[in-house]
Amino acid sequence: MRRFYIDPEQLGKTDPRITGRQVGHIRNVLRLSEGEAIRLVDGTGRVFEAHICGFEKDAVRVTVIRQTEERSESGTELIVAQGFLKENKMDDLVRQLTELGVTRWIPMITERTVARPDAKRLQKRLNRWQSIAVEAIKQCGRNTVPEITSAIEFSEVLELADTVELPIFFWENANSPVYVNSDTRPASVLLMLGPEGGFTEHEADQAKKRGLRFATMGPRILRAETAAVAACSLAQYLFGDLQKSP
Repeated sequence: MRRFYIDPEQLGKTDPRITGRQVGHIRNVLRLSEGEAIRLVDGTGRVFEAHICGFEKDAVRVTVIRQTEERSESGTELIVAQGFLKENKMDDLVRQLTELGVTRWIPMITERTVARPDAKRLQKRLNRWQSIAVEAIKQCGRNTVPEITSAIEFSEVLELADTVELPIFFWENANSPVYVNSDTRPASVLLMLGPEGGFTEHEADQAKKRGLRFATMGPRILRAETAAVAACSLAQYLFGDLQKSP
């Protein structure tokens, strides 16, 4: 059954509508017709069975039949703080990390950050990342849109680390990989990853003083965007829902 995103506010109306770019996809690409059964996700974790009941110029009217139960979210809160990357690399990361089940994604300004968009450009990018995340949850079967924050400084992420059960600082000069020494899964995990060029010695020293666990990505040098996907996959395998026997 096809899945589509619907604004949560629409679900409180007597005649809810699907809006945005999905309308053209439903009408012109999929060529769905009135009466066809679909699934709706509102990005908050809820899933509904519904029927298409009509078309408008810029909306598809739907009738909600019932709410259903689907488990597609990891039991571990996974937060990724990513050093700001150049060009459109962040766009691709939002899509990939949404598919991997990230709960919150934080663009982070570090000492080696090159791309530093002004407030207006950053807001446009935040809006774009939110749209990408919505599209990704429809494709991958998630029911919850990850929280995407505004860009914050490295020091602010270190403060956030104090509130997370397991904060991990990925650094090429670390001595050991991520490891698990307990059968207890942490309720929350923070992954801190640097931009192109990685973290500086000064930043690593700050993280060490705050008590973060250091980890390496192995003997090979990974591109920043590759490292983020690898780290998230590893964390979901060790602490989340990618194990063979959860």
